[in-house]
Amino acid sequence: MESLDEKSAALAEAAHATTPCTRASVVVFGEERSTYASVPHGGFTLREDTRGLRRLLFPALAKFATAGAYYVPHRSLRALGGVTPYQPEADLLVLPLEAGDAPPIGAIVLDVTDRPPDPLLRDLRTFADIAAWMIAHERAVTAAEREAKQSALLALINERARKSLDAQTIIESVAEDVRSAFDATRCLFFARSSQHADEASIVALAECAGLESKIPLKVPLAHSWIERAFAGSVVGRDEVTGDNPRDAFLTGTGAGSALMVPLTVEGQVAHAIGLHFARPHAFDEIDIVMLRSVASHIGLALANVQLYDLERLRRARAESLERVVRMLRDTQTIEEVLLVFAVTVSHEVKLTCAAYELDGGVAIRRASRTVESAREGVPERFDPALLLPALEREGLVMSSALSGRMRAQLFGGSEGVVAALRIDGNLWGFVVFAAAAGIYDWNDSERRVYFHMLASHLELALTGALGFERIQQLARALSESNEFKDDLLAMLAHDFKGPLTVILGYVELLLENAPGELRDELETIYAQTKRLVRLSEDAVALAQTQAGGFTLERSPMDLREIVAESVKAHNRGEDRIHLTSTANPIPVLLDAARFNHVLDNLLMNALKYSNDGIDVRLNAVEGNATLAITDRGIGIPAPELGTVFARFGRASNARRKGISGSGVGLYVSRKIVEGHGGSVAVQSREGEGSTFTVTLPLAAAK
Repeated sequence: MESLDEKSAALAEAAHATTPCTRASVVVFGEERSTYASVPHGGFTLREDTRGLRRLLFPALAKFATAGAYYVPHRSLRALGGVTPYQPEADLLVLPLEAGDAPPIGAIVLDVTDRPPDPLLRDLRTFADIAAWMIAHERAVTAAEREAKQSALLALINERARKSLDAQTIIESVAEDVRSAFDATRCLFFARSSQHADEASIVALAECAGLESKIPLKVPLAHSWIERAFAGSVVGRDEVTGDNPRDAFLTGTGAGSALMVPLTVEGQVAHAIGLHFARPHAFDEIDIVMLRSVASHIGLALANVQLYDLERLRRARAESLERVVRMLRDTQTIEEVLLVFAVTVSHEVKLTCAAYELDGGVAIRRASRTVESAREGVPERFDPALLLPALEREGLVMSSALSGRMRAQLFGGSEGVVAALRIDGNLWGFVVFAAAAGIYDWNDSERRVYFHMLASHLELALTGALGFERIQQLARALSESNEFKDDLLAMLAHDFKGPLTVILGYVELLLENAPGELRDELETIYAQTKRLVRLSEDAVALAQTQAGGFTLERSPMDLREIVAESVKAHNRGEDRIHLTSTANPIPVLLDAARFNHVLDNLLMNALKYSNDGIDVRLNAVEGNATLAITDRGIGIPAPELGTVFARFGRASNARRKGISGSGVGLYVSRKIVEGHGGSVAVQSREGEGSTFTVTLPLAAAK
């Protein structure tokens, strides 16, 4: 099935065929519009297809919730009158389409004569979950395909741009690629007419074979959507109608819907791209974003063509610019960027270069390099009030455009240009280029472009330097925050452990002579206090692993003995844990306290997640000791096996069953085992149990 409409119709047919209902309706929410299907026709719809009304649907159904669905008796249908005009003669059963934790992506609405029994409701809930997963999966696949298509198109545009340095050739070569990528019937590139300002020329056209409508080569701009595109606006016509006068050109070409975006080159709208589609509503917001990205890439390609034309005329100037950029790449701080820029530009172009930063109402010179012929001007600091308005308007201001006072202050007897420096869209400062009068033609457009490019590269370098400094500051702040967090966690956990241990002792004393009516309460206090002690121990170990304070005091010992003691302590007369070991000693180097922490975590988890017996096996093979702990509990879902040893990693089925746990124990256990030079692994099947295997290197025999 190729479309969401077909999938929705198939879901409605399946629901109607397998469910005792008189009508089955499906609604799937979309970014722009919802998709409806019903069997028979004429089923459930929203009163208005808006995002706000979609959000109100399930709150309006909340009081009718039952077993993962919503059952609305016929007498209560008036409560839904604000969200839907649908008022059937039957009751309604609404099954939300839920994919994971995200809000519902739609609903299956069934006309029923009575509330279905719980087994059927569960089956319907499963059906709805499968349907939601299918739709969500399809959307994810579609998004991935569109992203891949966009990447391929952009790569193709870049490739074609590299093969040609002629603007018209680039536009003509990409027109068909753009049309086919968007599955449009026609792709047009418009340019302003050089003879008539009120007309646009079609400079490139690609269309499907067999189209009969004829496209005029000249299009009047007045009262057309193309005029809006040349004004810098994105124009999307979901449905072309004859009612709007601006649709006249589109109507004449037979377009059902159309999309137009401006194509900007060097800040100017030089062209516009238009896509025509045969049917209405043929594009969405993602297509608009994608076409704007395409226009941006083509604009960059055309800008590169312009730059190449300029650089071809002045190759030496381009080489000097490259050297400036190369020098800036090796800078990190703002001081380095400005100094390297001033020195390099002054050397390459043989002029005075000074960079200023705006600080309040004062311009402060941060770096400068002067030449002998232009030493006047470029003061250390001055009031730029008369200069800033021109910089805000134009970005590049010639000395001849300044007032006499400002020109004398900045240039003395020299002449040149002032270029604005913007960071994040805000005027950060400016750079002054000055040379002795008569040396350069400052009215030359190529020269102005060159200095504008110099300033642009300086802006990029300054942005990078500012980013570097911010990252350094953030890194220091983050490091300090992490250290504080780890210290605080360790301190709190350590300070909690003392009082908790005292509480444990007193509870044990109370349990020895406790009357029967208090014993259950005291045992609950005892168990929960032991859990808090375990959590505090895990928290201390976690903080130590994170703060670099994790040390081991290892000594030779027999692994059989330490495991046997731990098994005995956890059995507590129940004999649920069965230990199998070799007859020969298993010598290892262990920090007993740390490794007991590992054993406690693994054995307590096995007991907690299983009601059956636990098998513990010890062995020594090929220079390694292995400890395997097997339970027959709830197991771990296969996709989550890789996360159980992560910080705060817990299996989803354990969370669903409400089994308590912090998700820290296995992470700490892994860190301790790895600190001993070993490893810990898990094998598990959900519903059958788990086996955790610890591998440690054997100690050298004495």
